[in-house]
Amino acid sequence: MQLKPGGSTPNASESQIPRAGPVVELPPRAERVRALRALMGEPDRSVAPLAIGIRRTARRQFDLHVVPLIEQTWPALFELPFYEKLRIGACDLYASAPYTALFCAPRAPVLIRAITTAGDSLPLSPSVLALLGRGAIEVLGRVAYGDQHRSIALVSAFIVVVDHVMDHCMDDPPRERGPRLEAVIDGRVRPNSPELALTRALAVAMAQRLHPEDRLAFERAMARVHEWIRAEVRAMVGEPDPLGLGHRLAGVEGTIDGLLFPVVRFAGGGARRWMYDVSLFVQIMDDWLDYESDGKTNRTTPVITGQWGFADVESSWKKTVSGIEELVRESGHRSPRYVSFLRESYVLMMHEVTEAMIERPDA
Repeated sequence: MQLKPGGSTPNASESQIPRAGPVVELPPRAERVRALRALMGEPDRSVAPLAIGIRRTARRQFDLHVVPLIEQTWPALFELPFYEKLRIGACDLYASAPYTALFCAPRAPVLIRAITTAGDSLPLSPSVLALLGRGAIEVLGRVAYGDQHRSIALVSAFIVVVDHVMDHCMDDPPRERGPRLEAVIDGRVRPNSPELALTRALAVAMAQRLHPEDRLAFERAMARVHEWIRAEVRAMVGEPDPLGLGHRLAGVEGTIDGLLFPVVRFAGGGARRWMYDVSLFVQIMDDWLDYESDGKTNRTTPVITGQWGFADVESSWKKTVSGIEELVRESGHRSPRYVSFLRESYVLMMHEVTEAMIERPDA
């Protein structure tokens, strides 16, 4: 679920590579924003407490586990605009995915399972369910599953930092930039800047204190991160993507594999499929919103070439909404009331993410 993948400025030596496809004309950004808001409709604000609980928990874990690493490696970051982008991306966007997946998990933690069982069997209103869900998440965030909370905070921050460092903090030509970033992440090369030092510190911290069931999932996720970095390099230098997606797919799937590993032993296979769909929607929507700014760089996006249009924004959004309903049912919950509650909770959180992206076009 990439916040702003591939928004890079190419190295000057490679900036003359031609685009791989025709450039299409879109309506002005204000019109595209209106179309997007109309598509997503008005969210149900009665379910807001659950979103608040998830984000408060995510921010608390960020302060506990990510802030100390920033203090040790890149303290100047606290004074930079990127710090707020990092907090929003890690806590409000990325961390919300694994926490939401817990409420749809077939093997959910006991406290979450108590709430989902009540939601499935009792005639509780969405606002009551949201309050109970908020309480469950905040209690879990303080008294149980500490390693999972820690991992969610670290991997969420890691995704935002890697994307930013790759695009904005390395002067190497792209074909050298990717391998050096991978080497820093793996510990084969010492970081030579505060930005790379934070990247390495997050990678080291993520690999610590892993439950045996999570270790293999973590290693697979890190392999996907390397695939994402290599795909970004191919996009930076203008290599054509056989899928016609501007090398987006590796980032869409790689970030989700990273986000899922902390909760993989609770969530079923359906959670991964649904999170892929959510990540793809965010990517399509991001490219749709950023058509003008992306057009000023060498990066050819599927929106610029006409591969993605508003029909794809619409279909991908609807797929995520129907997908969370299916995910809830797959976990064994059949109550239309509970299915609707989780659907509306997801819709509200995505509304808030979308509005943040609209208001911060440089994010």
